Amino acid sequence: MYDRFVILESFQQQVSCCCPGQQHQHIIEFRQGDVWTITNERKYVDLLGWHLLVIVNSEFRFLMHVEDIESLYNNGSICSVLDFELKILHLNFKVNETLDAHDKESFLLFANELTNLQEIKDKMYSFGV
Repeated sequence: MYDRFVILESFQQQVSCCCPGQQHQHIIEFRQGDVWTITNERKYVDLLGWHLLVIVNSEFRFLMHVEDIESLYNNGSICSVLDFELKILHLNFKVNETLDAHDKESFLLFANELTNLQEIKDKMYSFGV
């Protein structure tokens, strides 16, 4: 598993404490460009399963259920930082390719997507990534 992820879409996530019986639940809002560092610290709670320690923007920590992390990754709400950088490189290539082919429609599409990813990257760097 990758250890650093970037939030691609803002979302709210319900996070339960790891107490038996799940007495405490909190809703945490994550913004586009937030960076998660998923540590090797983990905790198994009977009836709840595995939880991993997640550090957000080096500011706060919480335990999150492994299946919730996997679901966010599969839905495209989060992406590994490495995959994010590869997406930017690929879009740079596609922009250059469409310029060479004089394909205005594709150029505008790829350029817009690249601009959106660059904005997320700027937000990431504001958090010290």
